[in-house]
Amino acid sequence: MIEFLLSLSTFTGSVLTMTISTALGIVVYVTSYKLISKYQTEEMKDSTNSLFRAVGILVSLMLSLAFAEVVVEVRAIENAIEREAVSIKDTYDDLQRFDAEKTRGIRATLVEYTQALIDDDWPALANDRLGQRASYLNGQLQKSAIELEPTTGAQKQLWSRILSDLDSASDYRLIRLDNALAKPPIYLYVVFVGFLITMACFGAYRPQAPLVVLVTMYTLFIGLVLYLILALSDPFQGGIGVDPGTFERLAENMRAELDQP
Repeated sequence: MIEFLLSLSTFTGSVLTMTISTALGIVVYVTSYKLISKYQTEEMKDSTNSLFRAVGILVSLMLSLAFAEVVVEVRAIENAIEREAVSIKDTYDDLQRFDAEKTRGIRATLVEYTQALIDDDWPALANDRLGQRASYLNGQLQKSAIELEPTTGAQKQLWSRILSDLDSASDYRLIRLDNALAKPPIYLYVVFVGFLITMACFGAYRPQAPLVVLVTMYTLFIGLVLYLILALSDPFQGGIGVDPGTFERLAENMRAELDQP
């Protein structure tokens, strides 16, 4: 179900999630009212109010925690992408300083690899894997860099930095894969159960137009927050999350430098 929701467009997925949460919430509310209406007493209402407040607070806290967790994870991915881009650019610059003519082919492969991260890696990450072409080009880069033959002290230092930056770029790429494989927070399911219990507590009150409107607004809001948490927990799938804009700018800049005489 989650994969299906995330495979839809952001608008469609969010509307469908809000519709499901509202439908379930209203059904639980009406069913609860019918079951406990014959037991309606002031004491019953007081007990239900206390339970409603306790569960409502817990649901709110867990929703906040889940949302904060996925936001932190997305920011970690964005930081890893920025550092990966820096490692790639540093590799390109050091290759140029090493020997502009001798390393032109490697730099062209590096530009091709950066473009593959956009065209190959990103679609693959939506399916929880790395792109095959990007992986192949990464191996070619590692092999070409190792085969460089430094002849001066400066080139030896540059060669060491090139290998280190390529290793760092590969590590940051794996961070993207790790986050693509991550699952939504497990307690999100507990939040959903708590949401249904909250709706059951509304059964202590007779359905009236103003109350039904407020309950509907509440269920729509819960559905929207749940969809945002699900979408951000898989940031490479759907319209919400992380885009390869950093690599697009990097590939464009390196390609322009490579084309210069």
